[in-house]
Amino acid sequence: MSHWFDRKGQPIEMMDWARKFEDRDYQVVAVHCVRGWMVSTVWLGLDHALNPFRTGPPVIFETMVFPPADEAGGEDDEDYQERYAAEEAARAGHDRALSWVLEKLGGDAAADVISPAQFSDPVVAPDDPSALL
Repeated sequence: MSHWFDRKGQPIEMMDWARKFEDRDYQVVAVHCVRGWMVSTVWLGLDHALNPFRTGPPVIFETMVFPPADEAGGEDDEDYQERYAAEEAARAGHDRALSWVLEKLGGDAAADVISPAQFSDPVVAPDDPSALL
């Protein structure tokens, strides 16, 4: 049984996974920033189901939300992480996470959303995602 999978969930060899993992265009599914918050969805390529008795497709995508540095680790800090088996589910999960951030920020936050096309390197983020804004 393979431990490494491509974006379609097909088993691949470790070295194929390593080459794909180094390719940021292949790895990043979606990323958006808004008012210092970053929503990132990536292909992991390793099954993160974490249950040896689980059946079903490998869980190989992940969405995480990173708050601004001045809010991270505070009492109100909420961790947001979801994992998925399929790219379509990952994209839908990314949209849900972005909606969660926009709801949290309220008001006209949607007008401040920045997509990858608006900043130079969406993956190599500084310690403070607001620096991308």
